[in-house]
Amino acid sequence: MDRFDRLLVEADIYWMRIGATRLIFLLFLVCCLSVELGAQGAAPAVRIGILAKRGFQQCYEQWNQTAEYLDVKIPESTFIIVPLDFDKVEVVVKNRAIDFIFANPSDYVFLETRYRINRIVTLKNLIMGQGYIEFGGVVFCRADRVDMHGLNDLKNKVFAAVDETSFGGWLMTYRELKKHGIDPNTDFSRFAFAGTHDAVVKQVLSGDADAGTMRSDTLEQMEAEGKIRKAQLRILNDMGAEYPAFPFALSTRLYPEWPLAKLQHTDLELAEKVASALLEMKPTDPAALAANCAGWTIPSNYESINELLKELRVAPYDEYGIVTAAQILEQYWPHILATALTILLAITMTGM
Repeated sequence: MDRFDRLLVEADIYWMRIGATRLIFLLFLVCCLSVELGAQGAAPAVRIGILAKRGFQQCYEQWNQTAEYLDVKIPESTFIIVPLDFDKVEVVVKNRAIDFIFANPSDYVFLETRYRINRIVTLKNLIMGQGYIEFGGVVFCRADRVDMHGLNDLKNKVFAAVDETSFGGWLMTYRELKKHGIDPNTDFSRFAFAGTHDAVVKQVLSGDADAGTMRSDTLEQMEAEGKIRKAQLRILNDMGAEYPAFPFALSTRLYPEWPLAKLQHTDLELAEKVASALLEMKPTDPAALAANCAGWTIPSNYESINELLKELRVAPYDEYGIVTAAQILEQYWPHILATALTILLAITMTGM
């Protein structure tokens, strides 16, 4: 990636922090510049939107070398990383402002249903020298909180999660809370979304929240980065014994890792080249090291994600299992009509 494209990415990060309107304007401007550069013989820009679960700067630092890796493998294109807030993911997909999207599995299922995106590879997350294609959620409080040991102890407490669409940072835990009969809308004294995984930890450690939830392995990563000590925290609803091969703090069931998906408008041949290049990435490649991954693998099965979203009635299944009067009429109108006519005939005969 040349210096011009790097400046565009830095500008992208800045403007996206201050509003969706300016984000869309910037993307439009970048597209116009890319068209002009293309006319001058420059490689066309390919934008990879990435959900910035730990913030924009961390996202750019983690994934920029993957863009450079793809630049080398596919020299006819120039790849640009576009970090995204949770609430910008659908916006950029809907407006075709990006060509590929790398987001959490629940976002993927929603976007697949609504905008027909298609997964091409799944991440192999690298943690403590091992590659993993599954992850979970972890619920935690401060270690000195002697009043909390299980999920039932969360009632009447202040609880922090990442975002209402965050899969590892909320929806996984929401399912476990529901299993234990806990309604976050009524059983917490206060419930708020912090925006990033790091912010959830900060709120719990500072006492602004009694407990919180985030995706598994993040606590271990933050400790490796020198940001926290795991001994400061206690894990609630520890499910490690149920998944002995999974070596990280865990409070929920395991689900498949994040997929990279092509948008409907993205050229199929380009998507095949991207998938092939990523599948060839070695764990020792600088791009893999920067991304903290062991490379990529073939797309996982995401049926367990569908099951979770249906159970929680979360988009795209927010109306799942709800039968409307219109649906009843559409399916059973012949029977309803026959019954009505029978009743009407009976009334008429009685009147005679």
